[in-house]
Amino acid sequence: MLFALFSSIFANKYGLTMNIQISILSIFLTLFFAGCWESEPKGFSYTFVLESTQTYKLSFSLNSRKEYTVKKQNFRFEQEQPFHKTGSLTDEEYAQFKSLLFKSKLFDMNDSYGFEKEAEYHIADMIFQIAYKADGREKFISIRDNRTMTLPKEFVRLLKYTNEFISAHVKE
Repeated sequence: MLFALFSSIFANKYGLTMNIQISILSIFLTLFFAGCWESEPKGFSYTFVLESTQTYKLSFSLNSRKEYTVKKQNFRFEQEQPFHKTGSLTDEEYAQFKSLLFKSKLFDMNDSYGFEKEAEYHIADMIFQIAYKADGREKFISIRDNRTMTLPKEFVRLLKYTNEFISAHVKE
């Protein structure tokens, strides 16, 4: 239908031949669809930090070279040694993280969630921080645990997979 409308308007007004009309339409559609589809980033880094204020901190980082780092520290019990582990992701783990990061559309998310009103329980404030860098762009997201907030479904899947990965790899 779009082509028929285009043909009737421009063929009559500008005397365009059918081949020129098809070429112009092809260029238009190519440019339109190229702008609609995003491609996965080639180089990226992702950092996830979970912190119970003044008590506990857990951080996880990965990059596009399939390298990861997990750090854990308990602030209350200073005699406990901090945990630190580095390693390489398997191809499957890397593919899963890359897919979830892409589907989460982190650059489209708000910068913060759960800070709209004062927390009811300050003792156990859980803060999540996400840092994501890809293709020259950076995004930082802070989340304070709030049982009433709703986060995007794909982002929740990313957090769940990150937590499962950390749990599986933090063996002291």
